[in-house]
Amino acid sequence: MQKLADIASLDLDKIPLEEIALLLAKEKYPDLNSALYLDRIDEFARRAHMRIGNVSGPKQVIQGLSQYLFEEEGFRGNSSDYYHPANSFFNDVLDRREGIPITLSIFYIAVGRRLGLPLRGVGFPGHFMVRYDDLHSHFFIDCFYRGKILTQEECRNRLEQMYGDQFPFRPEFLEASPNRDILLRMLTNLKIIYMMRKEFGMSLQMLNQFLLFSPFGTEEIKERGLIHYHLECFGSALKDLESYLERAPRAEDRPVIEECIEDLRVRVSQIQ
Repeated sequence: MQKLADIASLDLDKIPLEEIALLLAKEKYPDLNSALYLDRIDEFARRAHMRIGNVSGPKQVIQGLSQYLFEEEGFRGNSSDYYHPANSFFNDVLDRREGIPITLSIFYIAVGRRLGLPLRGVGFPGHFMVRYDDLHSHFFIDCFYRGKILTQEECRNRLEQMYGDQFPFRPEFLEASPNRDILLRMLTNLKIIYMMRKEFGMSLQMLNQFLLFSPFGTEEIKERGLIHYHLECFGSALKDLESYLERAPRAEDRPVIEECIEDLRVRVSQIQ
């Protein structure tokens, strides 16, 4: 499989998350050699095993792994330039040793899986985390903050600090996320980042990939239509915006979108 699109119809939970992340990175770096990065993760895992192979107790093992990756190897959260695209492409994260919560978590899970640790990604609102879950205990790991271990109650408190009463805590926020959902979150992050940077071509690329993996993303169809409009791809814009209103006939922004569609019909007729 050479492209992200090649796995769109597959069960992504059967594909290691780091391999999915590297396929996403190929959207920006077509010549990327994924095998080199997978070998590098293997080496991190080998070195980690030398440090924690004799450690007992889940939290002690995680503390040892975190100390190795974040203290010795120097991986860290990039808080000074959080929205730089490099923080969201997995190869850049491995090269630069810095990223955002979701990419650092994918790296942590990849190393942990090679060590036999029961780690899964958690799409917690506003801050992706890792969940440790075995028969005896479960807890959460914040890779953006050097592997800080959190309880469920501490996660609840964090959500309250971020959103107050506007976003009440629900236990399902801490359930493990399927790989498809994690990929969609990465694509959404990149779409937003490129929109902020006014790099609309890359935003469009991320939206196209998103809709391959989630074809019924109504808001994404609208967003793609508006980007097509901005890029003067009027036929594609018209198709997307008409599709959006078919899917969301009672949308609050219907009057605005209808005006866009009218204008687009005129423009398309003039081209023909």
